[in-house]
Amino acid sequence: MNRRTFLAMGAAATAGLVRAQSLAVKKRIKNGDANPFADIAPVSDPEFDAALKTIEETSMMDDERRIEALRVIQRAINLMQPAPQFLDAMREASPAKKVKAALDKFPVMRWYERAFDRVLEEFKRTKPDGDKPAIWYLYNMGVVVKTKTCAFGIDICHRRAPELAPFLDFVLVTHNHGDHFNMGLLKKMTAAEKPVISNFLLAWNWYCREFEKTFKIKDVTIHCTAADHNKYLPYAVTNFEVVCGDGPDAFTLFHSGDCHRADHLKPRGKPDVFFGHCAIGLNFMAAAQSTMPAKLFVPLHHQELGHLVGRWRCVAFEDEPLKIVHSLRAAGFKAAMPVWGDRIV
Repeated sequence: MNRRTFLAMGAAATAGLVRAQSLAVKKRIKNGDANPFADIAPVSDPEFDAALKTIEETSMMDDERRIEALRVIQRAINLMQPAPQFLDAMREASPAKKVKAALDKFPVMRWYERAFDRVLEEFKRTKPDGDKPAIWYLYNMGVVVKTKTCAFGIDICHRRAPELAPFLDFVLVTHNHGDHFNMGLLKKMTAAEKPVISNFLLAWNWYCREFEKTFKIKDVTIHCTAADHNKYLPYAVTNFEVVCGDGPDAFTLFHSGDCHRADHLKPRGKPDVFFGHCAIGLNFMAAAQSTMPAKLFVPLHHQELGHLVGRWRCVAFEDEPLKIVHSLRAAGFKAAMPVWGDRIV
């Protein structure tokens, strides 16, 4: 089986992921399986709103100031686990009535919406004038980037992602898993003849199936390299090293998607910021000491709601991500753990 066929099969499998997860939870509840979060204290709306206010008034470097607020939010996330109805608020095509019902019932979904509003509002009014771009964390592994000449997104997965299409010049997708892209956004981009660079979507000259390939869009250079997702999905992920600008002060970000091997990180220079999966097996410390000489390390893929109800674990903020940040800081590296809606740069 060639790589193209392998990735195409992945697309078909991904299409039914959310529905399969929802059915699995309903079956588990019907069978009377114990809910491991049954004893968690409820989170009231005022308690959640106060926590969210703290999050929105602090930065990603303030994890100590945020800790109690994040614990409240994590409780609210854990309480969602036996109730798959919240998935209705994450489907682009879900009826408005179902979305509203999920938003009313689950306070975390209000954060999900407010984070998008915050990113979009800040994006519209921010005008970078140097080589340093503005970067926001949207959800899961998704970041939105605005430079002085263009704007783009990487691994954008959000119910409202198509709203970003008019403002983005191109989109990058690390791999063919449904928590790393929104098909509505990709369709809008391709319909507008805007580049979508991925290793699975056949979009004119932007399809990247090579082990190494470079693209240039305006003054942004994208270096692509192939990497393992895990031992069962070899070279299924595309790492993106994105250089914003052409001069000596150009800003470089490196996004590794769900790459799990430090030795598959191959930057050409010293990235200003590195984004990696916090719980796929990637050893951040080993990467920092060898293959990834980044100035700032940012672990992502925590609190991903689609993984609350399926086979894979939803990573709590105090598990891998915060531990990675603290261990890197203790070793003298700069690291931060953003949450939805944060501005990173």
